[in-house]
Amino acid sequence: MLIAAMLVLVAAFVMLITQRAVTDTVYGSEERAAINALRLVSLDIEARYGQLLREKIATVRSSRAQLESHGNTVESTLNSFAALAKTGVIDRAAAQRLALDWINELHGSDNIQVMVYDRSLRVLAHPQAGFRGISLNLLRDMKGRAIAEDMYRGSGVPLFGVYPWPSATNGEIDTHFGYFRRFAAWDWVFVVGSEAGTVERTVAAKRKEIVTALGETLNRLTLARSGFSFVFADNGDMVVSPPDRASALLNGRDAATGQPLRELLKQAAEDTTGVTHVSFRPEGTGGEDWELYATYVKPLKWYVAGAVPRSDLMSPGRALLRQQGLVFLAMLGVAMLLAWLYASRLIRPLKLLTRYARELPDRDLTVAHQVPKAVAELPTRYRDEVGRLATTLLYMEQQLRGNVARLMSETSARERIESELSIARDIQLGLLPIRLVPEVTERVDLFATMTAAKEVGGDLYDYFMLGDGRMCFVIGDVSGKGVPAAMFMAITRTLVRAAARDESSAGDLMSAINDRLAEHNPNMMFVTLFIGILDLDSGALQYANAGHPPLWLLHEGKVTLLTGRSGPACGVVEDIPYAEFDCHLAPGTLLVGYTDGVTEADSTDGSFYGDDRALRLLESLPHDSSSQTAAEALHADVVHFANGAEQADDITLIVVRRHPSETLS
Repeated sequence: MLIAAMLVLVAAFVMLITQRAVTDTVYGSEERAAINALRLVSLDIEARYGQLLREKIATVRSSRAQLESHGNTVESTLNSFAALAKTGVIDRAAAQRLALDWINELHGSDNIQVMVYDRSLRVLAHPQAGFRGISLNLLRDMKGRAIAEDMYRGSGVPLFGVYPWPSATNGEIDTHFGYFRRFAAWDWVFVVGSEAGTVERTVAAKRKEIVTALGETLNRLTLARSGFSFVFADNGDMVVSPPDRASALLNGRDAATGQPLRELLKQAAEDTTGVTHVSFRPEGTGGEDWELYATYVKPLKWYVAGAVPRSDLMSPGRALLRQQGLVFLAMLGVAMLLAWLYASRLIRPLKLLTRYARELPDRDLTVAHQVPKAVAELPTRYRDEVGRLATTLLYMEQQLRGNVARLMSETSARERIESELSIARDIQLGLLPIRLVPEVTERVDLFATMTAAKEVGGDLYDYFMLGDGRMCFVIGDVSGKGVPAAMFMAITRTLVRAAARDESSAGDLMSAINDRLAEHNPNMMFVTLFIGILDLDSGALQYANAGHPPLWLLHEGKVTLLTGRSGPACGVVEDIPYAEFDCHLAPGTLLVGYTDGVTEADSTDGSFYGDDRALRLLESLPHDSSSQTAAEALHADVVHFANGAEQADDITLIVVRRHPSETLS
């Protein structure tokens, strides 16, 4: 094994160094060739485009001069008509009619048309009757200027503009090049325009010639052994397509970044000047790696790119590696023959251990198992790595049996705890109040809901009728969570009902509950509590608030807070008087009580639900929403906001609404 290892190390070192040197040389040479080829192509494109721009500019200048010359003729003729009116030969109105008639009958050469419009932007004259009387207030040139209106707001300097105009033959929209000039004598503007399509068609034809010549050049250009070049535009359209065999390459995405190849080349070419290099590995398996080079031709917004398969660059080094491998293979074969004689001695006990290890997952580890004699003797027979491996495997089996026994015991205990928690949850849900009788629900609409964060929760709500015919409703939040909070919640709910038999005011009822909770409270648990007593006939509400968030009052689409703090949370200090407050609950008003599990609900990004979002939701509800509709809408919005985040606290809502049909006593 030592001889074989030395041979492999020496052979691998020599072969890798040689392959790297050859590959680096070939890679650098092919890269320089590809970069130079793309530079020449981009320079050729820029030169052709520069010639195209010069021809376009010359054509536009010629058109401007022609339009300006026609404009001078039109202004001279209009001045003649204005002079007739000024000298009294004819009146002004007649002169203007003659001038407009002359414009209407004017048919210039080279598709030149003249029209006249006044300050109201209404066309007064045009050789084509269909355009007379139309308004130009929506006319915009290609820069977005209201060019017709700008002639009156500006300095009166003649303007040139390119703007859309309906065709006289087929009704389609053509592009016109116009010369706008103000005739101050009559406060008119005349426009001398011609179709700009000739210029655009000439430019398009020249551009097509560039693309054709470029395609012929790139089709003859081969990079390395099988590389190719292609050109695509900024919007992704192909200008010069690559060979058909590479069509899938352009639609692929890079395995490292997930970007489409076109976007990868665009980003690389725009970030640097000149020719830039990009390595590309298609997503999925079986795709070939590529080396790509790209440059950006800014005037045309084109990207010129070249693609070379990495195999082309690696093949010379691989060929040399194969030749050297044949030489070393014979030497390695001799060494491995000698190594086999020694390795066979090690393989036999290893096979025995492997078979024993594979049988472990199929055994019942909860019962004792007799270790085969051949395996049990391995630690004493072999003092080398085989013996240590056998010792480790036997020790692992022993530890696995102990771990399985502990796991089964812990699983059984956990199942008992979960069963007890499920029973506790059923008991807690059984403590919640039942629906009110129809005589009460005809006058008030009440709905309450509680969603615990764990199996059991520390929030509470309750509602019941007092002996004097008023309805008492309660909502609270116990400190802490889990079973202790649930037990404290049950005690609090029981005390509320018990104290309500002796006390008829909210403040006295709160004081009695606080004294009972604070008497025996070694763990210093406490509960924030809101108690409301509602007269169902008059709508008078008497309430006390012991550290609980203020309730929301929704009336006619506006939310206000039911302010007033009676005292601290219940269960902390005995003998504390709690103040009580009064308000009136108008018909149709929603009174919404909640715990901090609503406003402090958090989402996956760490943000809180908050009071503002809750208030906006309540204000968006229809005016005739029931208490159940309001509660369910608020709860659903909290769940939607959390977006799958784990519920951190109990969510409890109680909503009271007087029926609008009631009359005040």
